[in-house]
Amino acid sequence: MSKKYCGIKLDGSAVELHVDGNIISSVSPITPTPDLPYLLPVLVDLQQNGALGQAYNNITGTAADVEALHRIADHLLSHGVGRVLATFTTTDYPRLETAAAALNNIFNSDKLLNSLYPGIFHEGVFISPDPGWRGGHAPEFILPPDWERFSRLNKLSGNRVKVVNVAPEVPGGLEFIARAAAAGIKVAMGHCHPDTQTIHAAALAGATMITHFANGAAPEIHRFNNPFWGFLDENSLAPGLVGDGFHLPPEVVRTAIRCKGTDNCFMVSDANIYSGCAPGLYHRIGGLDCVIEKNGFIHVAGQEILAGAWFQQDRCVEFLTEKCQIDFLTAWKMASVNPARIAGIDLPMLDRGEEATFVICKNNSIETTVFNGVEYPTKHEGI
Repeated sequence: MSKKYCGIKLDGSAVELHVDGNIISSVSPITPTPDLPYLLPVLVDLQQNGALGQAYNNITGTAADVEALHRIADHLLSHGVGRVLATFTTTDYPRLETAAAALNNIFNSDKLLNSLYPGIFHEGVFISPDPGWRGGHAPEFILPPDWERFSRLNKLSGNRVKVVNVAPEVPGGLEFIARAAAAGIKVAMGHCHPDTQTIHAAALAGATMITHFANGAAPEIHRFNNPFWGFLDENSLAPGLVGDGFHLPPEVVRTAIRCKGTDNCFMVSDANIYSGCAPGLYHRIGGLDCVIEKNGFIHVAGQEILAGAWFQQDRCVEFLTEKCQIDFLTAWKMASVNPARIAGIDLPMLDRGEEATFVICKNNSIETTVFNGVEYPTKHEGI
């Protein structure tokens, strides 16, 4: 049975959509009225480590893993997130290879999960081993960039790795970046402290993104000899910005946006595997123990080092509008259209014949996510 939705699209046009099954069967212009909601493309999260206690690192392919992925899917969709890169952090590399193969098998046999997860973000392992810059990643599992090792993992994943994070200043970093870019894989820099010359060399080699800009860093740094000036100065690099309210103060985000422009910045959640869980102390396999405070701040136990975020990508939109004076639709683009474009992810844009996947917003808040024609009402969760 056909479903009808009326609202304002991202381009400002008022439309009536008809959905049959999981496809938008028709799109017709209508007269805009003040009571119409927005009909927007789903949020896209390029750095999501897991949720509700399940890490993508630890997937082995069991029935319990599939159930956990569906619980995460329900959680994400209730927050308007409809495209996600399953993020691999630093752990024993054979564990990541197992997870890559298992996710490939699961996604190949599960249409919902395959649609939600268009790929993998290989964030960890090839990062700086130095204290502070490695963040909450366990140092014993950090390795020099290894193209052959990475290629084996990517093959096991069904070539699903869309983005790989590299510290360009470590031995072999620049060579790895060039090989990954030549293979069509987006390269990001994060958990690293290259000098400006190395940042420029990495950009020339093919790096195009910055992983969680101004995070994954030592708490105390030199005023000039740090990577942040070079990152901002390199025009070809798009910064990922964590908008949970703890990773970055508003003035840093506003400054990054002024330097790069709203079209060249993208938001990420950096959601911890215990995002959505109750406050307390948690153990991470392959990562340092972390604490969730009552206000949602997650940090390494006994340290001020951040350990990911409690919130999902919709929090980034709230942060941009409430703290950074960005209008709602621009903020939404920065958490949806921008990351999809920058990472090369296909995003349904509410046209006839496309996947019926979009978000219904009213009063700048998510009411319902429609994903492949199925409605997921928002959950107003707090901490």
